[in-house]
Amino acid sequence: MPVLAAIGEKHQSNPVVSTAYELASALDEELLLLHVVPDEEFESHREMILDAVGTDDYSFRQEEQSAAQFSETVAKETLGDFDEERVRGVGRIGDPESTIVAAADEYDVSYLVIGRYKRSPTGKAIFGSTTQSVLLNTDRPTVTVAADGDF
Repeated sequence: MPVLAAIGEKHQSNPVVSTAYELASALDEELLLLHVVPDEEFESHREMILDAVGTDDYSFRQEEQSAAQFSETVAKETLGDFDEERVRGVGRIGDPESTIVAAADEYDVSYLVIGRYKRSPTGKAIFGSTTQSVLLNTDRPTVTVAADGDF
């Protein structure tokens, strides 16, 4: 059963990737690095690409492939010398909270690794927390990593 790590676009994902790789290696399992592109970002990105390239063909699948490649790039930048056979990028488009939980179920993962970011109580109340939502909606063992240096 693989380990799934949900990563974002910022360098705060690096501790998540490192921790997830250590866990997957210790369990001798595959590591899936999931990058979710929110729906509204996909639409914006799609329009930008269509305008720049002058085509009307940029699909949902192409965006998912791009997100998977991004995940693999983050692994290379974060881990340096690592077992590339163990790591696979996965890209999805959708609501990050529900998409992370759905991917954990789809791949029947043994562990889910997610980052937690320091936010004020007011910020959490107003904007919510992806980490909190995932924790409340998954039955998978979950490791949270202080992705911003806040231990």
